[in-house]
Amino acid sequence: MTAPSTASSASAPKSGSSSGGGGNKPPNPTDVNHVWESHDSQAAWQNAVREDDDGNLIVEGEGSVADAIRRRRKRLEQNDYAQRNRRVVRDMIRYLYVLIDASRWMRVKDPVFPGGTRLDVTIEILQNFVQEYYDQNPLSHLGFILIKNGEAEILTQLSSSSKAHKLALQSVAQMAASEGPTGGGEFSLQNGIEVAGRSLGHQPRHGSREIVILVGALSTCDPGYLLTETLPRLKTAKVRVSTMAISAEMHICRKLAEETTGVVGVSLDKAHFRDWLLGQCVPPPTMTDPERQDFACDMVQMGFPTRTSSEVPTLVHATQDTTLLARTAYTCPQCQAKLSELPADCAVCGLKLVLSPHLARSFHHLFPVAPFSEISLGASEIRKAALSSEVPSATPSGRVFNQGGIVLDSSLSTSPEVNCFACLRAFGGGEETNDAVSSAKVKKDEVDETLRFQCPECLNFFCADCDAYMHESLHNCPGCLCR
Repeated sequence: MTAPSTASSASAPKSGSSSGGGGNKPPNPTDVNHVWESHDSQAAWQNAVREDDDGNLIVEGEGSVADAIRRRRKRLEQNDYAQRNRRVVRDMIRYLYVLIDASRWMRVKDPVFPGGTRLDVTIEILQNFVQEYYDQNPLSHLGFILIKNGEAEILTQLSSSSKAHKLALQSVAQMAASEGPTGGGEFSLQNGIEVAGRSLGHQPRHGSREIVILVGALSTCDPGYLLTETLPRLKTAKVRVSTMAISAEMHICRKLAEETTGVVGVSLDKAHFRDWLLGQCVPPPTMTDPERQDFACDMVQMGFPTRTSSEVPTLVHATQDTTLLARTAYTCPQCQAKLSELPADCAVCGLKLVLSPHLARSFHHLFPVAPFSEISLGASEIRKAALSSEVPSATPSGRVFNQGGIVLDSSLSTSPEVNCFACLRAFGGGEETNDAVSSAKVKKDEVDETLRFQCPECLNFFCADCDAYMHESLHNCPGCLCR
């Protein structure tokens, strides 16, 4: 989306028109709290958690550990496009701006966000988001826009430097602490989107253009009309807008997300907020272009630089048009310019410089691991399956097992019905552990009844920990790779 002005900030008019909720006033720390804010969060935590005779913490009202893992799997499947059992086309190169609400609505403490104000918790979660975003999208760019006092300013430009983003987020936390709870002013949604749109409008078409809005205000003070002025430009530029409401949802945010095929969320607690935000690390499906029917792919030219070292420090290009002196750098294969980190766009010729691991980490989004199905089988039935095909051994080692036509020693033998295929841990919990170790473990009598997952491709069984690791970090099934 292009605009005649390229300024990085936009201010709201002094008169201020609210397009999200009229003249609601944010909570004042000196005023009496509302009924839903008057409860003591620490007392609620003490009532919800108790300690049993063995010293284990038990959460009241949350069900068993198995139920908690099922809720987590269901939540990830709803937020993570890669968990869907279907193949979709995705943009491996993304240009994403995160709009942070730093108004006075975010300077108050929230009972569902213990540990500080809403802004403090948001900055803390964003620190983890930056690292996860670049781990899953090494070829993509990320930027932050801060909205306060009715104005929007670019905190960090679109870049691939996670260090620059983390330092900028730390400066926001220090700024909020110095201004206090009375600073921040009003929130302006239109100004934030306009600033992000000007920058995204200059990005190449082969990448997706996205905006993620983290808003805690209940109204927005805008200089114009979002639905008639800003929304048509977003749709023309194919910018996807996703919003997360930290306090309550504004209708204008939902309307923008629905019209641009984005995602809408309302924060339930800190864990839900973190899961939703980390779910935005997965590339969304590519937006279809009705004017283009050939379904052709754009070829993106990339270069693989070489890492060089010299005894004398040389001039090296860093992020945000800065240079520094360093002995080690990456040399561009096209213009021989030196850069400090990868992936990045060459500061001289503009060639995208990457390494082969960056391409490999982006490739797994196109072929995600299929979601595993939960197999309900009691622990007693699992132990009975382990006693099958036992044969005497002629060696001093004791006994061997005939498993799938392969004879294994008893110390190394496993059963696919009893042990996890990846970590070889028994689903029954392992009674062979000593008392010191077993007393330190959480009781798993109810958990062992159901926490067993089967891959639909190789039909191997995995435990809950390996299931989460394969779908969130490894992105490969070891059973399928062994076939």
